[in-house]
Order: sequence, then structure tokens, then C-alpha cells
Amino acid sequence: MFDRPELYTETDMTPESIVADDIFSREEKIRRLRDMKHELGRKAEDGSANLEAVEERMAEINIAVTKVKREQAENDAGEVLGRTPSA
Repeated sequence: MFDRPELYTETDMTPESIVADDIFSREEKIRRLRDMKHELGRKAEDGSANLEAVEERMAEINIAVTKVKREQAENDAGEVLGRTPSA
């Protein structure tokens, strides 16, 4: 049996859905977003994706990474101040 359910296939997931997913850990979210960036870069290099679409998607991924990192920073700040981090 799996640790957690696979709610989406990799191709169905968007940066926003990764950020919003409560099942994935912070590390898993970052890993998936980095994998998306890698795949996008590969498609841009081999010419199988439109450059404008690649740039737009890359910006979405970068925003998602920032959100994940910000959530972690907010949780860490709560722990430092003696508060329980929000889930």
C-alpha cells in the first residue's frame, strides 16, 4: 500500500495544485516543482514547446516555489515564538 494517495498524475498537476496539496510535504512540493522546471527546460531546449508558453509556465512555477518557501518560513516563525504552526 502507498504512503499517500496519488491524487494526480504528474502531467495533470499544476504549480498551484502542488502548493495547495495538503498531502505533500514541503520537500515533496519543492521536488515536484523543480522536476517541472527541469522538464520545461528540456522541452524548451529541444524545441517541443513554444518559448512564450515556457516563460509563462516558468514564472508560475517560480511563484509556486516562493509560496511553498514562504509557508515554511511562516511555520518556522510560529515555532520560534512558541506557537503551534498552522497545518
